[in-house]
Amino acid sequence: MNALVWMVAQALATPASSHAARPDDTARLVALVKEVRAADYRGDRAELQRLAAALDGVKRPSLSAYRFYWQGFARWRRALNGFNETPWPGDVKDDLQGAMVRFRQALGARPDWIEAKIGMVGASASLVYLAADDPAEKQKLLAEFVPLAREIGEKGADNPRALWLKGGLQLSAPPPYGGDAAKAAATMRQGVEAARREEVASAGAPAYVPTWGGAENLMNLAYLYSHSAMKDRQVALAYAEGALVAAPEWHYVRDVLMPQIQALEEARR
Repeated sequence: MNALVWMVAQALATPASSHAARPDDTARLVALVKEVRAADYRGDRAELQRLAAALDGVKRPSLSAYRFYWQGFARWRRALNGFNETPWPGDVKDDLQGAMVRFRQALGARPDWIEAKIGMVGASASLVYLAADDPAEKQKLLAEFVPLAREIGEKGADNPRALWLKGGLQLSAPPPYGGDAAKAAATMRQGVEAARREEVASAGAPAYVPTWGGAENLMNLAYLYSHSAMKDRQVALAYAEGALVAAPEWHYVRDVLMPQIQALEEARR
C-alpha cells in the first residue's frame, strides 16, 4: 500500500478519546451510534433497522438532533447496502424516504446544521436515481436537491462528508454537473485530508458527533481508479487497502470492490 495512504488510514482507524460516559441517554446514544456505524460497514441491514428503532429510546431533548440524525443515517445506509444486493430489496425506496424524514427532523431540532443537510443530499441523490423513469417525481426531488447540494459544496470545503458527496457527484452525475474523474479524484483526496484534520481536532468529542468520511473517501478513490477512465489497478488497490485499514469489517470494500480491482490484473494476462 502507498505509505501516505496507509498513514492516513491508520490515523482514521484510531478511535478518538472516549467522552466521559454517564449511565443515561448520553451513554445510550454513544453505544447505539457505535453499533450503527459497525452494522453499516458489515452490511447488516436487519441490524440497521433494529438500531434505527432502538434510538427512539434516547429521550433527552438536548440530544434530539443527534438521535434524528443517526436514525436517518441508519435508514440511508440500510438503503445503500441494499443497492449492493442482487436483486435490490423492495424496501430501498422506503428506507431513503424514511431517512429524509429523520434528517429533516434533525434539521428542525438544529436549524442550519450542515450534517443534517449532508444526509438529506445523500439520501435524495439516491431517490433522484430511482426516479429516473418518473420525470415529474425527479423534477420535484431536484428542486430540493440542487440548492442543498450547492450549499454543502460551498459550506463544506473542509468537511470530509460533504467532500465525499461532492466528489461522488463530480464522478457519477451527468454532464455538466459530473463526469469529470480528475476533478472528482482531487475532491476525494481533499476529503481524506479533511478527515485526518478532523480526527485530530475532534479528539475527546462524544461518538455521536458525526466524524465519518475518511474511509468513505478512500473507498470512492478505490472505485474511481478501478471504474473510470483513470483506471489504475495499483492505485485502486492502495486506496481499497487504506479503506479496510480504517474500516476492517467493510463488507462492500472487502467482498465486492476488492475482487473487482483484483480482476483488473486478471484481465490483462
